[in-house]
Amino acid sequence: MAQTHAARGAGAPVLEWYRHSQRYSIGMGLAGFVLIGILIGFRQGLDYSWLSMPWTWAALAVAGLGMYEIFRLVDPAVGADWLEVGRTWVLLYELTDIEVRHRGMSMHLDLKDSGGRKVQVKVDELQEDRDMWDLAYNGLLHLVVTNGATTNWAAHSLLEVPDQPERIVAPIVIERVR
Repeated sequence: MAQTHAARGAGAPVLEWYRHSQRYSIGMGLAGFVLIGILIGFRQGLDYSWLSMPWTWAALAVAGLGMYEIFRLVDPAVGADWLEVGRTWVLLYELTDIEVRHRGMSMHLDLKDSGGRKVQVKVDELQEDRDMWDLAYNGLLHLVVTNGATTNWAAHSLLEVPDQPERIVAPIVIERVR
């Protein structure tokens, strides 16, 4: 693993990490190449004569390479108390905000810690590696139950994060001395 992790620079070891396979990334790059070509064809009224110009093939190739790179850049890593995605990271046991949002056709987890650091990651990318998901999810559960991190409705319903427990305050009983 030749990657450098910001949180690991502080001495925290990487326990789990995930990266899409080379084959998957190539497949997604080719799918992007074909899909963009089809969409441009529809935009041109199903006239594919524009493919006779060499620069259009170059533009499609650049788009396909861009899709390939997008899928190769996904590399979430998790330590005992931190989560890192790309160059951004948060401390899992110091989270203040936990939100689940739909972006496109996937669920994204938006996390913010007490240091103001933010991470946005697709839930699927964390769940690809069961151990990584367990470490991250345990941090989420801990924060909601013990520290009362701010959450949204989707975090409770989609990720089954429990509601914040109500603080039970014992009534103070003062007895009169006679």
